[in-house]
Amino acid sequence: MSKYQTVAEKTSEFLASTGYTREEFDALLPHFAIQYRGWMSTHCLNGQPRKKRKHSDYQNSPLPTIEDKLFFILTYLKTNNLQSVQGVLFGMSQPKANLWIHCLHPILNRTLAALGELPARQMKHVVFDEEEIVLYYHDGTERPIQRPIDQELQRQYYSGKKTAHGQEQHPDQQGLQDSVSN
Repeated sequence: MSKYQTVAEKTSEFLASTGYTREEFDALLPHFAIQYRGWMSTHCLNGQPRKKRKHSDYQNSPLPTIEDKLFFILTYLKTNNLQSVQGVLFGMSQPKANLWIHCLHPILNRTLAALGELPARQMKHVVFDEEEIVLYYHDGTERPIQRPIDQELQRQYYSGKKTAHGQEQHPDQQGLQDSVSN
């Protein structure tokens, strides 16, 4: 039994693994299948142009169905597993997992782009519908930047959230450190 068949009926596990409900997955599947067949008709699994043989899935393939292939790549992107872990989950070695990831990820991107569902990489590409929704959430984290030399510019960039060394100094710890170093 394939991984997809094992998890498909478990609604919460399926959503946690892929980020999609079964209905969303089933709606995406035919579009993904078209892109997959189109790519594999002209290219090999490793991305090289196909020369003679036409594509066919082997019986002992770790991803025998198109559902397994879509489930594999969505699970990888949602859970951000190491390739070796992804391989263990789907019954293949790390090099095979790498090969499948690098084959299926661009196919999924083309599928989502064709449907107009590809996530924006920059905020300037996001189109907001101002009439329907009033409040928007943006999920982000601070990242370190090179501090400017000018003191005034430093104040503009300093958020006050973190210390440079990453560890807070408490007054009692500071006194202890002074007495130990003397």
